[in-house]
Amino acid sequence: MSTVKVSSPFVLLAGAGLILAACLDNAQSPPPQVDTPRQEAPEGVLAPIDLIYVCGNRFLATNATGTRVDVEYRVLGTDETGMLTLPVGPAEDPGYGETELETAERGAVELYRDEQRLTRRPNRNYPCGPSASRVSPSVMAAAGPEATGSWSAPFSWRIVAIHTSLLPNGKVLSWGLDGAPQVWNPSSGSFTWVPSADWLFCSGHSFLRDGRLLVSGGHIKAFHGIPDNNLFSFGTQTWASSTPMQRGRWYPTNTTLASGEVLILAGSDEAGVQVTQPEVWTSGTLRMLSTASLELPYYPRAFLAPNGKVFYAGEQQKTRYLNTTGTGGWTTVGNRRYGVRDNGAAVMYDSGKILYVGGGRTTNTAEIIDLNQAAPAWQWTGSMAYPRRHLNATVLPTGEVLVLGGTSGTVFNDISKAVHAAELWSPTTGAWSTLASNAVGRAYHSTALLMPDGRVLFAGSGAEKGAPDETNAELFSPPYLFKGARPTIGTVPSLVSYGTTFSVTTAQAADIAKVSLIRLGSVTHSNDMNQRFQSLSFVRGTGALTVTAPGSRKQTPPGHYMLFILNGTDVPSKAKIIRVR
Repeated sequence: MSTVKVSSPFVLLAGAGLILAACLDNAQSPPPQVDTPRQEAPEGVLAPIDLIYVCGNRFLATNATGTRVDVEYRVLGTDETGMLTLPVGPAEDPGYGETELETAERGAVELYRDEQRLTRRPNRNYPCGPSASRVSPSVMAAAGPEATGSWSAPFSWRIVAIHTSLLPNGKVLSWGLDGAPQVWNPSSGSFTWVPSADWLFCSGHSFLRDGRLLVSGGHIKAFHGIPDNNLFSFGTQTWASSTPMQRGRWYPTNTTLASGEVLILAGSDEAGVQVTQPEVWTSGTLRMLSTASLELPYYPRAFLAPNGKVFYAGEQQKTRYLNTTGTGGWTTVGNRRYGVRDNGAAVMYDSGKILYVGGGRTTNTAEIIDLNQAAPAWQWTGSMAYPRRHLNATVLPTGEVLVLGGTSGTVFNDISKAVHAAELWSPTTGAWSTLASNAVGRAYHSTALLMPDGRVLFAGSGAEKGAPDETNAELFSPPYLFKGARPTIGTVPSLVSYGTTFSVTTAQAADIAKVSLIRLGSVTHSNDMNQRFQSLSFVRGTGALTVTAPGSRKQTPPGHYMLFILNGTDVPSKAKIIRVR
């Protein structure tokens, strides 16, 4: 339901839907304030009834009490007051109902119940999008697959693919809420069940230097996570257990570090309590970052930065660096332009450069940051044609970013407002192009992976939240696959060392304009914990390219990557998967 502004006093709205049911504002003299211990809590830490500031004069009133609640809001420094009915939230993620409030006056907002002040949040006067002069327009691509790309028909997938990872052998591992994990072979279209000992739904996962997938945490029930670490070996297609974490984690994020270690961040434990201390997994041992306690929302968007620290890009507006050495420590980088971008997507589209797009309540805006700068700061880039939450963002061999799926609705997972059109962002111009539309509405619990053949696998959606269970998948062929003959890679080393050169044989050596290196994707809940992109320098020779391997583990953490070569019209080869160590 969209935001409603009402000019008559004391209008009460009944919430409808799981999230963002409705909002009102109005003016009336506030009654005397009643001081309580809770005023302004740290960002991201929500009381049973609370407020989240979004942007402009927009707030969210949240309700995690399990019952419908009537509250009064007051805008400090003004006469504006009003009543809100806060609906019951969903039993699963995020666990609280949300009611959008857009005030007529600007000022801090307080919530009261029976004259008891429950919470106070300031109005930070952040813009809800770039000014018109700074917008790079979204354009509709001309007709034809060479401009819009093309979709395959949906094909069967045995489960709702909530978690998907591209394995170093080019196959895809996936699992969901129900059913055992499975491996899909894109060459044959066959599936192989690979049962695990644990319920891995709502876990975090990233690849180790040797190609094994470390899966941290998992599911007991909503908001309650297991402490187990599991390892999947792509060669034998088997699971093995590793040393468990000190506490369970449900919805954690894994980030592979320059050392090959893995940072495990956030989530809730066996008792449903938020885990504030990060852990670092090292060859089967774990150490706590005891001086880096911080409560973060589920599945934080985190990236290894060029300085070797881990950059927290969101969902909160305040972005930070985490130093993972010793017992750890956080430092502030700065605020994003938009407010809380929950259920948005963030990707590292070039070395140290991050795009954060969509999410929020619900926005089409996007912003970027360059972590190579001495003082990184978020900047607006172009806005999508469609507002989206639960979208998937995937870096392509061209360095462009493809956005798929999501919903434009303002309730949590309004599949009736699913966005079918793909959109493509250019890092050169900052503009978006609208591409071909897929057949299946995919929002919450959908996943997208770049495949070695240059297509993008789009699967999942459903498994709770009122949407159909989509036990199927589609493949998107981007426009570059319709722009002429593709260059081909002959031979390439399977293993390359940092700072060395290596040969890539190709009959089209004279025509090659770009060499791209893309880490394998591992995605769930709009959060790809593994993919990152960079261009490699090279010299053309007769029938071969001499390519310079990455020189820094901080920019290229050890592990497996897809290597693409592209010609002057940005047509990519099929990838070869190599290991960088």
